[in-house]
Amino acid sequence: MTWDLRPYRSGNARPRVLCVDDEPVILQILHRLLEVQGFEPVVCSDPLAAVADFSEGAFDVVITDLDMPHMDGLALMRALRAIQPELPVVVVTGHGTVDTAIQALREGATGMLVKPFTGGELLAEVKRALSSAQIRYEALQYRYLSPVLDSIALTLSTAIEARNLETGEHCRQLGVLAERMAAVLGLDEHQQMTIRIGGYLHDIGKIGIADAILLKPGRLTESEMAEMRRHSEIGAAILEVHEAMADIAQIVRHHHERWDGRGYPDALVGGAIPLGGRIIAVADAFNAMTSDRIYRSALPVDRAWAELRANSGSQFDPEIVAVFEQVVDDQGDLRLLDPTLELTLGSEVHVLPAAAEELHARLAVLPALEPMDVAVKTEAEEYRVVGDGGEGEAIASG
Repeated sequence: MTWDLRPYRSGNARPRVLCVDDEPVILQILHRLLEVQGFEPVVCSDPLAAVADFSEGAFDVVITDLDMPHMDGLALMRALRAIQPELPVVVVTGHGTVDTAIQALREGATGMLVKPFTGGELLAEVKRALSSAQIRYEALQYRYLSPVLDSIALTLSTAIEARNLETGEHCRQLGVLAERMAAVLGLDEHQQMTIRIGGYLHDIGKIGIADAILLKPGRLTESEMAEMRRHSEIGAAILEVHEAMADIAQIVRHHHERWDGRGYPDALVGGAIPLGGRIIAVADAFNAMTSDRIYRSALPVDRAWAELRANSGSQFDPEIVAVFEQVVDDQGDLRLLDPTLELTLGSEVHVLPAAAEELHARLAVLPALEPMDVAVKTEAEEYRVVGDGGEGEAIASG
């Protein structure tokens, strides 16, 4: 059996496990059990040597006995954690050292095995340790990656706006709306970040649409509409080249899908549409309808609400429409959410105004774009918007 998990901190295809115990028989058992389960075990009978030879990132998890000469397992854990603070450590104890094991757990040991243990118990404890370490590692990645992705996304959204100034703060507003909806749904901070940045970048593919289409003041022809619909695929193709943007790329690709399966580009139905795409679809539609565009003036807020509710269950996920009603009031303003949610949404990440103005100025001198030749995965499906007039198109645009 092998493990189907993400890449490990050690950089190995198999997770490396350091086993420290002064009993050779125990080390032999651990080595055999771990190896047949797809791990790369390294055994050591001297805890002092284990500390001396240890380096950060060399191992994905440590299994150590507690009762050893020269250095007990508790001291070993402290020494190794001084080198690698997030290191998962599973302590092994006999019945006579349970109190010490409990103390180890209080000091941060990831798990505990009581001798004699079975192969299944060993595997389960190591799996839990690795999973816990992965969660902590992703939390740290989120903490440091979030501001970077936010800055990149907002800078790119400024590039979109520089080509079509009538959209103004549309991308930023959409990110805020989407994040608040994700919070109401109870999604974790990483998912909220992903959906927020999906809102910032939902229209990044419009960079690849010709100005003659993007800035046309009148109704688009069928061929022009087909070209405009490519922006979701183009946007996804731009973003998915980087692993950190993979989930965001899926939101961008699918934010024009419909709940009834008549959307584009993949005609996904219902729950098959990524949740982020369903959230952006609702927020984008409302924001687009209540904003001035080149081809029409903003709709009254009550008309926008009527359109949104009328198409709940056909164009939009009804659950997401209900969530949107918890975020935006009947006048189109943001509602104050539960105080605990507001605390998590209190930080602001933005492009400095000077940087945005400079980018606008630089992009303004660029020549008008011709259609961008970007390989996409599928042809856009036929997409009939709600209604048959210009106002109905607001729901599918933005």
